[in-house]
Amino acid sequence: MDALICKQCQKLGCWRVEESTKPWYCSDYNEPATLFATCIRYFALNEEEFSTLPELLFQKIESLKYEMSIIGKMHQEDITLDLSWIVVGNDGNLDWRKTYAKCYREMLPDHFFIFAAMNGIATKALWERLFYSEQHKILNSFYELIRNTARLMSHPAEFYELRNKSILSAAQYGWPAAVCAWIGLRNNTLNNINYQEELVGNFFEGPMYDLSFCLRQTILVAIINGQFHLLHYLPAVNFTDSYDLFPFAYGEMFLRFFRELINYPATETFFNEKLSDCLKPIARILYASMSFLDFYRLGQMIVNIRDIKTLNRIKRFLHDISN
Repeated sequence: MDALICKQCQKLGCWRVEESTKPWYCSDYNEPATLFATCIRYFALNEEEFSTLPELLFQKIESLKYEMSIIGKMHQEDITLDLSWIVVGNDGNLDWRKTYAKCYREMLPDHFFIFAAMNGIATKALWERLFYSEQHKILNSFYELIRNTARLMSHPAEFYELRNKSILSAAQYGWPAAVCAWIGLRNNTLNNINYQEELVGNFFEGPMYDLSFCLRQTILVAIINGQFHLLHYLPAVNFTDSYDLFPFAYGEMFLRFFRELINYPATETFFNEKLSDCLKPIARILYASMSFLDFYRLGQMIVNIRDIKTLNRIKRFLHDISN
């Protein structure tokens, strides 16, 4: 089965796709995979037609397929992620805790620390097992989130100084567990840690922290960068004030933001059924402040959309927010 899957999965990111000589198991503890988990995983990684499946099963496969594509995109720049390290649980969902354990055993230490930073599970012990040359390389990473996570390991007093930039960097690149770890939210699905509790504790006092404001800014950065999957893992917040949207309210930035806002991938609705409810209040605030020129630009953008399904979905969305 690995050989069949690997031929189809090369587009999912920087996977290692050669056929494994080891037996494949769905579970991290070498337990035989259930038939359900095996089949869900197989269909999620292949392009075969399965239109005769029940709707709920189809949605489960589409959701897992989308999650797999997100994982590939999340890690494709810095590390190689072997397909066999991604664990699917017996419920057909990704099992992050077992995936982390598998990656820890299989990855090089420096690669795993980068992986841990992206997934909000970095610890001082992981940092200290690296050679100085490896630490130096990570401290000079292109990604601010990875640099800051490495810095935090040996300088926990700088947490409050690094926090906001790290959260927004993680939102930009679509790393939800890292966002949760820096914000201080333990997500039961992602199994991230809370950096403030684990590394800072009560040893250092920080400034007053407006969690709601931080979440609103994080959501806006995720939207403008097309990282809609991140919204699935964050708590809902109210957008009732146009002040939050001021940076996106004018000119080309407005059009770019509004385009991302109303043209989110249809697959996201399988992954996050409340996504539309989250996006509409933001769109309403922007829509109410649109100028004549903004309406003209938006109309031109819609005219250039050729896909009928996408066009109809955007029109329905605009109809909902304008009434």
